[in-house]
Amino acid sequence: MGIVWTIADHRGGRLNPQTVELIAAAQELAERQGHRVWAVLAGTDLAPLAEALRTYRIEKVVLLNHPELAYLSAFPLLQALRFLAERTEPPAWILYPHTYRYYDIGARLGVAFRAETVSDVQRVVWEGSEPILIKPTFTSKFIARIRLTGPGPHVVGLQPGAVSADSVRVDGSPEVLHLTPEIRQAGRRRLLRTVEATRGKVDLAHAPIIVAVGRGIGSKENLALVQELADALGAALGASRPVVDAGWLPFEHQIGSSGQTVAPKLYIAVGISGAMQHVVGIRGSKVIVAINKDPEAPIFKIAHYGIIEDLFKVVPALTRKVREWREKGLLGA
Repeated sequence: MGIVWTIADHRGGRLNPQTVELIAAAQELAERQGHRVWAVLAGTDLAPLAEALRTYRIEKVVLLNHPELAYLSAFPLLQALRFLAERTEPPAWILYPHTYRYYDIGARLGVAFRAETVSDVQRVVWEGSEPILIKPTFTSKFIARIRLTGPGPHVVGLQPGAVSADSVRVDGSPEVLHLTPEIRQAGRRRLLRTVEATRGKVDLAHAPIIVAVGRGIGSKENLALVQELADALGAALGASRPVVDAGWLPFEHQIGSSGQTVAPKLYIAVGISGAMQHVVGIRGSKVIVAINKDPEAPIFKIAHYGIIEDLFKVVPALTRKVREWREKGLLGA
């Protein structure tokens, strides 16, 4: 029996919603391999965040308090995690969020713990008690299936949506462990301040409904048609890579292996052909609806529902119907 660490990301006094996905993945590992789950929080003023984690079925919430951990930086965090491993028990698995904030930290974790490391994992499937990690490789031309063997530690970076948060167990009462790690040096780089990028109304990685548009829309001027459908559904607007490459939407809207991985309850693909680079980013969606006039479009192979018709006919009609349903109270607020 070993320990699965989940590195709980947080910013501005709030947990990253992906933390719940990491805990769900850790719980699955624990159940299948006989491990225990620890949630690890590093920073300052962590008590409110610890309370938010105490509802989940985990053994311990570990708080690593130190002024050098107030901002996310690789060197102090790695020293804190080594301190934890030396004072308690080395982990069998370390799960971290594969986000822009953790790109360098994930690789350094692997070196610090001399561990097998897999980043950018977009999906986890199971073969008995063994997790198979699915990730793109060779600039997304191939999809790799990776099995980690041996006692560990294994370091794994999960993309948002790689594991569904719906499966998390919430019947927990974990012990809270307070530690003040020894941090001898913060490294040559020091984070002075953070500047938040301008974001849309909805975070794509955690949006319950997404309407995504592809090159089939024809031009930037036609985006308004799809935006109206998204607004009617209360959905986030996503895009395939060609739309972003053409400059019709900014990169934050891009979905796929070179953009965001998403797992909404409903994903509507409008004028998207379904190239592999896009498909790997939406496989976690509960329901996929594809609208495309090409009956041979690859998107129909993974869609739960397909509409083979000109999107310029379907989308306005669907928007009208959604508004009608909403007026009748059939869709909720």
